[in-house]
Amino acid sequence: MKISTALEGFWLEKRRQVSPRTVENYTRIFNQFIDHLGDLELEQVTTIDIRRHLDHLERVRRLSKRSVYDAWVGLSSLWTWASAELGIPHIIRSKIKAPKYPKTDVDPFTRDDIKALLRACEYSNEWETGRGKITQSKRDTWLRDRAIVLTLVDSGIRSSELCDLTIADYDTGRGRLHIRHGKGDKARYVFLGDRTRKALWKYLNDRPGAKQAEPLFATRSKTHITRRNLGHLLNHLAERAGVEHCHPHRFRHTMAINFLRNGGNTLELQKVLGHESLEMVRRYARLAESDLERTADKSVGDNWKL
Repeated sequence: MKISTALEGFWLEKRRQVSPRTVENYTRIFNQFIDHLGDLELEQVTTIDIRRHLDHLERVRRLSKRSVYDAWVGLSSLWTWASAELGIPHIIRSKIKAPKYPKTDVDPFTRDDIKALLRACEYSNEWETGRGKITQSKRDTWLRDRAIVLTLVDSGIRSSELCDLTIADYDTGRGRLHIRHGKGDKARYVFLGDRTRKALWKYLNDRPGAKQAEPLFATRSKTHITRRNLGHLLNHLAERAGVEHCHPHRFRHTMAINFLRNGGNTLELQKVLGHESLEMVRRYARLAESDLERTADKSVGDNWKL
């Protein structure tokens, strides 16, 4: 059976079990494998082929060690399915160790970092007029961008989760976001502090007539912002603000650390972040929604008076 044919069966079973982000990642991984080695017969692929491909990704494609690890995970998932469904020997498990990659240090933003990013949302870079006067102009997306920064640092949601949000996913009365497709395609709720809710109120009131099905954070053409859009936005804000290493996951680190500093416990944090498990932390605990609603009191935006 060709790899491409096997993948049809793999996705018929797995597509509903994983998040859209995982589908996107695995599809890229499988395409890279076929592009490199060809659409081989699945039964003929060997452990040596897998090793050769992982080496190709690192040395020729120059992918990061984390990306090579992700490729190992995706390919191993395919052979785990093939072993159970087709009786094909697993050529990765117990034969090829998972590639190691350096774990990044948790480096949260400071209060000054976030305030600088919020100022950068509002105004463009300084420029000189024809009369030699230094001035700045108001950015036309500043309300949206301020709301994005505050939502990221207040909720700790992933970039893909933020990009997928619709207006209907935001309960304005309770300041609650409904994350419909978290990691593992699991849904959850997160609550926002008053300052972030005010930023969203201003932004949404600047979009009269917007429908519930429209993106919560929209492009000028009213489509969902993409993860790439978000990355470019944060890079531009960081450049103007003089803040280094500005990426969505750093907002998540910032939220998590300040949540604990402000009195939140690890089980609450586990629920808010949507983790099934956390290293050196107890098993995933389901908290009642009434308990979760109190997490708004740990709001970074409110405590830092953003």
